[in-house]
Amino acid sequence: MTSKRIFIFATILTALSQPVLSQSVLGLLYPMGISLRSASGPSLSLCGTGVGIGNDFFGLTNNPANLGVSGRTTFSSAVSGELLTVDDGTAGSRHLDLNLRLFSLTIPIGAFGALGVSFEPYSTANMRFRLLQEIDIDGMFADTAELGIISSGGAIAWQVGWGYTIRKAMRVGIAYRRFNFNRSMTKITRMRGSLHDRLLDSSKTSFATNGIRVGVQVPVQKLTIGLSGDYFFINKARTDRVITGTRDTLDLTTSDRYDFKPPPSLAAGLSWRFNPRWLAACDIGATLWERFYSEIEPQQTLHDAWYVSGGVQFIPAPDLLTPKLYEITHYRAGLRCMLLPETDGTEMAATIAVGLPMQSNGALFDIIFEYAQRRDRRFESYRENMFSLKLGINGARKWYQSSDENY
Repeated sequence: MTSKRIFIFATILTALSQPVLSQSVLGLLYPMGISLRSASGPSLSLCGTGVGIGNDFFGLTNNPANLGVSGRTTFSSAVSGELLTVDDGTAGSRHLDLNLRLFSLTIPIGAFGALGVSFEPYSTANMRFRLLQEIDIDGMFADTAELGIISSGGAIAWQVGWGYTIRKAMRVGIAYRRFNFNRSMTKITRMRGSLHDRLLDSSKTSFATNGIRVGVQVPVQKLTIGLSGDYFFINKARTDRVITGTRDTLDLTTSDRYDFKPPPSLAAGLSWRFNPRWLAACDIGATLWERFYSEIEPQQTLHDAWYVSGGVQFIPAPDLLTPKLYEITHYRAGLRCMLLPETDGTEMAATIAVGLPMQSNGALFDIIFEYAQRRDRRFESYRENMFSLKLGINGARKWYQSSDENY
C-alpha cells in the first residue's frame, strides 16, 4: 500500500469518526467533562505512554521535542470505538461511542529540524441521563417525578510546533496550542399526575484561548529521558442561559461573560531500549486542576489529577531482510492508573495491541484493545467499565537524503 493510499485511508477514517453521545455521569462533576487520553496508535498501545520515547510516529502529542527525531514526513490518525457499561449496583446500561483520538502530520525541514501539526480531543462532556421516581402523596395520588440531563460538547486542541536536535545530545520542542471548549446542557424537571409542572434549564458555554507547550528529550545510550508541559492563558468565556417553566414567573434569560483558564499540565517519562527487539517505557504526570480558574464555577474543590503509565514493546525479528509478517509485527502492552479531578475518583486501564507493518518504509496499522474502569469512592456501587477497540494508521515518506547519514 503506497503512502498516498495510506493517507487517503487515514483521512476517511478520521471523517467517519464523528463523536456520538457517551454516558459518563462522573463527567458532570468536572468543569470540562471527562479528560481524554489522545495520542497516536503506538502510544495508545502503551496506554498513552510516550513522553520519553523518540519515535517519529508519535509526532508532537506526547512531547513536542519528539519532532527532533523526525527525518521523514509522517502522519498518524487514530479512532476509538468504545462499549461503556454503567453499573450502579442495582441497575445497569450499555452505550456505544465512536471518537477521533488524533490526526497529526510531521514535516522535516532539513538542518532546521521539523515542523508538526496535530488535532486532538481534550475532553468530552457528552452525556444523557434520565431518572423516573414514583411519588405517593398521602396514599391518594401516585405522581411521577422526572429528572433528565442532556449534555453535549467538549474541548479540542489544535497545535503547531517545531522540534530540533542539538548535536545529537538533546532534542527540544515548542508548540503553539489553540484551545476550544463548547458545551450545551439542558436540565429537565417534570411532574406528572395530580400535579403537572415542567422546568427546562438550558445553557450554552463557549470558550477559546491560546496556549504554549514545551518539551525536551535527552538520549543517553539506551536510555531516553523526557519532560513536557503546557500552559493556557486566561480569557473570557460566555454562558447563555434560558430557563422556561409551566409558570411564566419562572422564565429567565441571562448571558454572562467571565474569566476562565484551563489547567496546565506537566509530565516526565523515560524509555529503555534493551535491544532492537525490546523497549520499555513509563510516564508520570498531572493535570494541575488546582490551578484551574473560573469566576463562576465550579462549586466543588478540585485537586491535581496525577497519573502513571507504562508499557513494553516486543518485535521478534526486526533485522531480518525477508521476514514473515509475525516476525516484524510490533507486540505491545500497557497499564495506566489515573486520578480524577476529585480525590475520590480513579481510572484504571490496561491495553494489549499489535502494530502491523504495511510497507517497506515502516508504515504501521495499529489494533489496540483496552479495558478501563472509572469509579468514585463516594458512590460505592457505581462503576463505569469501558471496552475499547482503537485503530491507528501511521504512514511515512522520506523526501530527501540527510547529509549526516553515511552508507
